[in-house]
Amino acid sequence: MTDPIRQLARMDTSTVSDALDRLGIAGQCLGIKPLSPDFRMFGPVFTLRYLPCGTRSGTVGDYIDDLPAGTIVALDNAGRLDATVWGDILTTVANRNGLAGTLIDGVCRDAPRSIELNYPIFARGNHMRTGKDRVMVDAVQCPIQIGGVRIEPGDYVLGDWDGVVAIAASDLQRVAEAACDIGAAEDRIRAAVLRGERLDQARRQHGYHRLQSLSQTGEPR
Repeated sequence: MTDPIRQLARMDTSTVSDALDRLGIAGQCLGIKPLSPDFRMFGPVFTLRYLPCGTRSGTVGDYIDDLPAGTIVALDNAGRLDATVWGDILTTVANRNGLAGTLIDGVCRDAPRSIELNYPIFARGNHMRTGKDRVMVDAVQCPIQIGGVRIEPGDYVLGDWDGVVAIAASDLQRVAEAACDIGAAEDRIRAAVLRGERLDQARRQHGYHRLQSLSQTGEPR
């Protein structure tokens, strides 16, 4: 059996998004973009959830040193745009330790450091205002929401220039199979039009308009 992790690591988010649609899985993280169009990441997530500070000061958390290489740090700051949960020191350590990237429902700061190191950060944007004493870690390795998608520890996320998709660990095999099928069909359509065939004919021949659809039996129609 082909390793779904290796398959998905080579794919783009558009193809995986189509596979999620075929399977009826809501895994597209809305509003999350890379700081650079060159950034790409794929891997299992370590999750953190943040809350606004109350009467006592909070902390953005000390966790980075214990994460294994290949991990993606996923931070749920409830989409907050005025207080960051990630900056250049975290970027430096994450890059040194071989982490695969950082995913934030919110903003980061010190974006030039991320670009300089080619360390992938996907977020709602960047802003200079620190989260120290403004937000605090509420829970670690818990279910979170990123761009409206529920993500649990150990789930996988894929990010590229088009955005981020999340895949539950239990769905990796079937998402990979559906994505491979969709990608192969679209490759056949591209090859056909490059040979000079009409696009509408190539689409009909290779079932383009049904690629994201399911029949009642759960198979592509």
